[in-house]
Amino acid sequence: MKHLICFLVVVCSFSAFSFSQSVDLDPITVEKSFQQSLFQTTDYFSQRQINMMPFNSLEEIVDYSSSINLKSRAPFGVQQDISLRGSTFEDNFVSLAGIDIGDPQTGHFSLEVPLTSADLEELEIIKGSQKLNFVPKKPKDKGILLRTAFGQHALLEQLLSMNFPLGEIKNRVSVEHKSSSGGRQDTDFDIYNFSYHSLLERQDREVEFLFGSTKRDFGADAFYVTACPHEEEHTTQRFFSLRAALVEENFKLDNTLYFRRHSDKYILDRHNPPRYTNYHTTYVYGAKTELDFFNDLFLALDIEREKVTSTNLYSHYRVNKGISLGLKEKRISDFIFDAAGGVNYYERWRYLENAHFGAGYFLKDDLKLKFCFNRFWRAPSFTEMYYNDGLYNIGNAGLSVQKTNSYEWGLDYLPRADLNFGGAFFLKSQHNTIDWVGSPYRASNIGDVKSYGVDFYAGKEFNAAFFKNIRLAYTYLTLDKDSPYAISKYVFDYSRHKVVSMAVFEVYGASLNLISNFSKPLDRKEYVIFDMKLEKEISDFVLSLEGTNIFNNDYWEMKDIEGSSRWYKISVAYKF
Repeated sequence: MKHLICFLVVVCSFSAFSFSQSVDLDPITVEKSFQQSLFQTTDYFSQRQINMMPFNSLEEIVDYSSSINLKSRAPFGVQQDISLRGSTFEDNFVSLAGIDIGDPQTGHFSLEVPLTSADLEELEIIKGSQKLNFVPKKPKDKGILLRTAFGQHALLEQLLSMNFPLGEIKNRVSVEHKSSSGGRQDTDFDIYNFSYHSLLERQDREVEFLFGSTKRDFGADAFYVTACPHEEEHTTQRFFSLRAALVEENFKLDNTLYFRRHSDKYILDRHNPPRYTNYHTTYVYGAKTELDFFNDLFLALDIEREKVTSTNLYSHYRVNKGISLGLKEKRISDFIFDAAGGVNYYERWRYLENAHFGAGYFLKDDLKLKFCFNRFWRAPSFTEMYYNDGLYNIGNAGLSVQKTNSYEWGLDYLPRADLNFGGAFFLKSQHNTIDWVGSPYRASNIGDVKSYGVDFYAGKEFNAAFFKNIRLAYTYLTLDKDSPYAISKYVFDYSRHKVVSMAVFEVYGASLNLISNFSKPLDRKEYVIFDMKLEKEISDFVLSLEGTNIFNNDYWEMKDIEGSSRWYKISVAYKF
């Protein structure tokens, strides 16, 4: 409680500064039907769906996408690696309100979302371009949420989220604390999340400010070195963004400034810290400008500087400048399309191009064929370039940029408001693929990798008093490589098959959500995990029972990482 009081003092301090405010990207408003997009297959998780899901951290929600293999080194968002359609954890573009929060030191830290569980409005996973965007809720004039939870392994959670006005400005402050002894030895954790969000809205302009923070101290049992079961890690992230938008009859101008600081203290043996301890700090700051004109065209400019200081990587920085031009969704008769292209100047690697084209054709009002092409790239992380522990991993400062061409063909069919289904075939061709190979592992461009597969989804709503809805998603994936390397650390550890099903029931006025998550990794035994959430509203109180891996199935998240055991928690929330 001492820490919560400190946070509330910080809250009061921030209230005095809620003059000018920001964030970025307007939330996408579409009919939420599990998977649906104009051109490329996209998983949308709305606020209503998120509230019904059992999860211990915002990061864990992504595992309810059939196209994502979330490799959790520990539960509660301590550290999660994403594989999306066969990508590695370094390859994906994670953003908060449209601003990249990926870490240039290592992709292991890219999925650290600096929000509390009360702050998320929507999550969108755009599969063809490998983008995940966490959309925060807009602040409101009023409303307070208090929640506490207790669970197995000495779990304790506390949350306070408060909306309040200051003149014309809407504000929200949220603070959250989670702690546990862990499901097994050396997996204990202590997590603090904090956010402050302000919004000034007028007819022709907006000013928005967002500050998010997450601090995570945890035991890291065999996270990085299997032979060292007593690892420990401490990470802290601070994120700021300030956005100002001007809306006129023929154009909209959107300007955003942002800053992100991430620190990491890694201890190889928590019982003997002097043996090996690393300190890393990364700084990312930049500016974005987007001009929309004639309601169809847009021009975007951005500049970003990345810097790392580290006891192992030493000190490095790089600057990335970009420009892009595009056409937003345009419909002509039964055809609909959009297009964009751009170029970045990224110092060491000079000019790098990106492109997007999407097209759809309505065979009927409820039946659409779609095609999408994306060309994108990623630069090597500072760890891939400069890390050297002398025993297990060796970086490579001569790495080339990885480039990807992604194609998708599919259809969406919505015969009724309560029924929708569809599917897509995808192909991804990746050049200069970056992976850790050999023994000891060395970061290398291993050659070309092709991934292809299919996505299928279906959803049905029911009017029955007991059975409310069911959703099903399936992804098949296979990878081919043209590479001389026989030993690969990350690229070829993926799920060949994944099926996610969700069924919602109403039982005596309480909602019950049952989720099954089946996965068949390429070189490991298949497994299925069952999660559940039972929730009942009584006046202004909300009582919940949540369980993950409720049948306590044994499985492996990765080749050397054991999966989490059963975990139950009970929570009580009060809204006023």
